[in-house]
Amino acid sequence: MEALRVAICELAEAAQPCSVRHVYYLGVGIWWDKDSGGSRRNYSVVVREVGYLRETGRLPWEWITDGTRMVRQETQYDSLDDALQRHTESYRRNLWASQARRVEVWVESDSVGGVLLPVTSAWGVGLYSCRGQSSKTLVYEAVQQYAHQGKGVTVIFCGDWDPTGRCVPRSVVERMERYGNGELDLEFRQIAITADDVRSGELTTHDVNTRDVNYARYREECLREGIDPNISVEVEALRPGLLRERLAAEIEGLVDDVRQWNIEFRAEDAERELLRALQGVARRIVRGEPAVEDDQDE
Repeated sequence: MEALRVAICELAEAAQPCSVRHVYYLGVGIWWDKDSGGSRRNYSVVVREVGYLRETGRLPWEWITDGTRMVRQETQYDSLDDALQRHTESYRRNLWASQARRVEVWVESDSVGGVLLPVTSAWGVGLYSCRGQSSKTLVYEAVQQYAHQGKGVTVIFCGDWDPTGRCVPRSVVERMERYGNGELDLEFRQIAITADDVRSGELTTHDVNTRDVNYARYREECLREGIDPNISVEVEALRPGLLRERLAAEIEGLVDDVRQWNIEFRAEDAERELLRALQGVARRIVRGEPAVEDDQDE
């Protein structure tokens, strides 16, 4: 058990931030037979031990992400100065406004979203979670945003290779085109799990749920791709670091006007400095001091 705990810490450190499911999939083949894909009982062992290691201080809490828990509350501030400081620190210029296309990232589950958030945040793109099949409301509201911006959209998708996961991109594309009255310039790219990932034989597989209502179409697709239709692969079977690398490379490749991007990036830095200066002015006004300090050398 101690060897398992040490291995969990090593895997989590190398893959951070990652989900518990990632730790489990990365451990299959080290702790249990890879061909059997482990078992639900073994997954429960990993969940229990990750919890134990975090609570005892051996595994830093921030190494494990959980995107399934959300807090809904109005933003509040301790003071005007607090508000100014927080807005200054979080200020982001929309660098994509100068590019030809809008870029978004869609994931099948919240847990994967937590793993990819560092990349989407760094690039300033939206991160959407379908939570299995995407809701009609989510897709409709997204299409309304696209129509308002009046430019083409590229959606980068990460989902499982199983009957439901393969159905998500089909349903999302169909609904987007329907809600957009066929006028939407939509490009849909799936970077994980791909047919090549499955064919590589390097990822942990599970038996497919043949009772899934989407299984018939899944089976047809697998046979076309030369893949065994009796197996499935979850996104968490792919190393988090590799998944983030793929996403970052895909997003970077969609920056069509690099020169303008760099101009906007430098403008963002200058505007953040201006906000810091305004914060200093506001502090002096609140204290009853002159808005601008006298130059002692004049």
